[in-house]
Amino acid sequence: MSLAAIRIVKKSFFTDDILRLRLATDLPIEFKAGQYILLGLDSEELKPFSLAIAPDGSGELECHIRKNPASPWMQKLFSKKQGETLYWQGPIDHVSLKAQAMPTIFVAGGTGFSLVKSLLEALLKTQPTFPIHVYWGVRQAADLYQHDWMQQLAQQHQNIAYTTVVSEPDADWQGDTRAVHEKVVDDYPDLTAHRVYLCGPPMMLPLAKQLFITAGLDEQHFIA
Repeated sequence: MSLAAIRIVKKSFFTDDILRLRLATDLPIEFKAGQYILLGLDSEELKPFSLAIAPDGSGELECHIRKNPASPWMQKLFSKKQGETLYWQGPIDHVSLKAQAMPTIFVAGGTGFSLVKSLLEALLKTQPTFPIHVYWGVRQAADLYQHDWMQQLAQQHQNIAYTTVVSEPDADWQGDTRAVHEKVVDDYPDLTAHRVYLCGPPMMLPLAKQLFITAGLDEQHFIA
């Protein structure tokens, strides 16, 4: 896979440390929900980022990126301006939607929501009638950077439920305060009839997978 240049079409911020990039090349980019791309400031060091949208007809890509204050690379990325270019490779397959219709749970940790969002958008284009439950776990309530969007989506679709969990809440938080995968099995102690998609920090994956399988989830129905 060869390196190429990609242009920052739009740069904005969801929060002080969560960046939204819209990216484009001279020709429309073909991609699928659940894929990721590699981005680099030069041709030597590229980092993976999930695509945050399903194809929307624009031919553009979108990524949601959390700033790591300890990373000089990330500092430079965040300082890039609209109109400037980055190196890139992709799109690269990662997670894909399964065709079989069954009750589905999406579990997002932090900016792992970006991948969940793309899959959810693609799934909704098929007009599913089965139950869908989206869980989003973050450290602080401010990290729910598209909370309003998800609330509206759940209001528009009777078969979509939406639950948030904050692990390090402030005094104003009124919701759940545990690991998001623990909340899932509390709500669904029997997962035998479900499919679960998960995207979050690497250390979250084995813990969540074991918990879900213990709750009866078929390993073939765990996608991460």
